[in-house]
Amino acid sequence: MEIHQISFAQIRVLRRDLAEITVDSGVDIDLNMVDEIHRYLLSLFNQSFSLLINKTNSYSTQLDALIQFGNLATLDRIAVFAPNKLAKMSADFSATIPSSAALTIDVFTDREEALAWLN
Repeated sequence: MEIHQISFAQIRVLRRDLAEITVDSGVDIDLNMVDEIHRYLLSLFNQSFSLLINKTNSYSTQLDALIQFGNLATLDRIAVFAPNKLAKMSADFSATIPSSAALTIDVFTDREEALAWLN
């Protein structure tokens, strides 16, 4: 498994078409950060891929950044691992954002179930 560190998160390449993103605790994700992660993901994957978003850490995402995140054309599916009630509420809200509506997104309270869904 490859592990990559960007300025605000860790990206683990789990397979040639799957990565897990864990954002650092306390981060407030903005548009520049979304651009950074998009560029990095595109450098890692030459074809379509899926993501596991690991919400173990507490962080926030600005609305414009949340909208932009769902606009990555090569992104197939997103599973969100939300291990607690607050993380699940946040993930459920994020999945309703219009740019996310075109994506297949599901929220899980168990990481293994999220990975199984992505397989």
